[in-house]
Amino acid sequence: MSNTNINSLFEILRQPALSNRLFAQVQDDKITYSRLLEEIGKLHAIFQKNGVKKGDKVILSTNDDYYTALFFLAFLRYGTVTIFIDPDVPARRAMAIIEKTGANIFVMDTDLFVTRGIDVNAVSFFLKINKEAQKKGMLFDRLLKSKKTAASPTDEFIFPAILNAAVEAPQTIENIEADDVAYILFTSGTTSDPRGVMISHGNLFAHLHTLKKVYGLTENDRILNILMLYHADGIIQGPLLTAFNQATWIKPFRFDLANIGDLFNAIYKYRITHFITVPTVLSFMNKFHEGYEDSFQTENFKFIISVASKLELKLWQHFEQKFHTKLLNVYGLTETVAGSLFCGVNNFPRKVGTVGTPIDCEAKIIKEDGTTARSNEAGILWLKGNHIFKGYLNNAAATEAVLIDGWLNTGDVATRDEEGFYCITGREKNTINTGGINIYPEQITEMINTHPSVLESICLGLADENFQEKLVCALVIKPHETLDKTELLTFLRPLLEQSQLPKNFYFFDDLPKGLSGKIQINAVKEKILATNDKDADVTSATAAITIIEAAAEAFGMDKSFIKMSDTSNSIDGWDSMAHLVFITILEKRFAIQFSTGEMMNMNRLTAVETIISGKLKAI
Repeated sequence: MSNTNINSLFEILRQPALSNRLFAQVQDDKITYSRLLEEIGKLHAIFQKNGVKKGDKVILSTNDDYYTALFFLAFLRYGTVTIFIDPDVPARRAMAIIEKTGANIFVMDTDLFVTRGIDVNAVSFFLKINKEAQKKGMLFDRLLKSKKTAASPTDEFIFPAILNAAVEAPQTIENIEADDVAYILFTSGTTSDPRGVMISHGNLFAHLHTLKKVYGLTENDRILNILMLYHADGIIQGPLLTAFNQATWIKPFRFDLANIGDLFNAIYKYRITHFITVPTVLSFMNKFHEGYEDSFQTENFKFIISVASKLELKLWQHFEQKFHTKLLNVYGLTETVAGSLFCGVNNFPRKVGTVGTPIDCEAKIIKEDGTTARSNEAGILWLKGNHIFKGYLNNAAATEAVLIDGWLNTGDVATRDEEGFYCITGREKNTINTGGINIYPEQITEMINTHPSVLESICLGLADENFQEKLVCALVIKPHETLDKTELLTFLRPLLEQSQLPKNFYFFDDLPKGLSGKIQINAVKEKILATNDKDADVTSATAAITIIEAAAEAFGMDKSFIKMSDTSNSIDGWDSMAHLVFITILEKRFAIQFSTGEMMNMNRLTAVETIISGKLKAI
């Protein structure tokens, strides 16, 4: 098994004993390994017929989680390079990525061809994903009592309807080398210069072996992973890690505050052994725990795997004590496939509050003067191993800046204690991690600066109790111009994802700069914190005013546009994550604590006021 690659993996998956085993349950759709392989075989026939070959770059962008997994595995199988573009990415950034890659093959949801301006007559090959077309085809099949129907002309490039007439092709597969690119994920860079991380087949399978070993995965395990598939921890540690171990991937829904109870219940319902998630979700579960404390006490469950962002010591300790289960903490980057350092369980080194030790790789900490740090001295964390990425697509300068003699400069500030355990203490790069999602503030600053009334701006992160960091913006308006938060948000919503919208805007007459004229982030942060301190001294006359102020802060709005009659349906930005921020602010402002039931019923501001009034009277 230690030499498994994409070819040998599919040999294993073709074993008759796996035929009826469940590969995945995505929402209500149950997919066996035999169905998965059959559909991959049919896709191969479609690829061959249309000239798709090894090394071709394919844009993959769909809201359907199973189809994302299916196409990724199919492209890996035949040496085609998957370029992931989140379907929710604004069209402007999507088009910048497409232009950067030079890709001429597209597999996307039907509506994305329109919003991204893709002329299907000018591309090499395309598939439009439209599940409704497949449903209609299945209905006609049943009405005609036919086992197979020929694809109509309109089905020719519509997926999954195109599968109706497809027949598996002979297995004529080119040899795939370890150095061949497996996939590309875009993680950073401005909209005008996006940066794509190239992961080779060798990188990918080296790391899959590591994950299998550290997690102790077997074919009998069932992995609950409901993370987004357009991030490495979703796609790699979900369907791909599952297939590598011939296990079962469970994704019955996408995370939302409304289904927090279903998330707890899923552990028992689906006989989960491993739960892969991010600290923000753990924070939600920790808050909404009433009645669910024994959720992980099943005969199947082994442990939780925390990925993507810093797992705070307090949350870590409280969660393990409250739910009587163990958390395995992982540190990694998109450039390292998924992980590198592991604070493990069972037979692996463990020290709560750290990111653990390097597994199957090397790590070192280099100080500012270029020397290696001693125990407990801070410096930049460098990593080296077979899982380190090939480089950034079409960007030699950016690659050379972080890859030196096989060592990757992570840009994260770290320390290493006397026992060899690493802690991440900060970041050298201007990157913001909010709720497990990396945000590159230069992208947001670039968009804000396109507003005709903005003279200059800078986006940065402020510490946040539940999300680790929150994105804020400091800006200067041009002379004789007017601009407010509401107008800015209206301008930015078509250009940015919801998670990329700043939570607060701070308007200043000028921004502090260094001798070179560059805006100084730390000085700007000090100005913002000073402003917040002044605001904190202002006490509200009534609970309603305080609630509106808290809502404005949590949902990124001007308080003058919020009314007590507003609900979660009438306020843009009142989603599950923002709801937790809202609750946290209210608990601090009123010095109270809400129960799980109260939190779940706080979906309108009048209900919030009633609940708070009742709690204050009881004090």
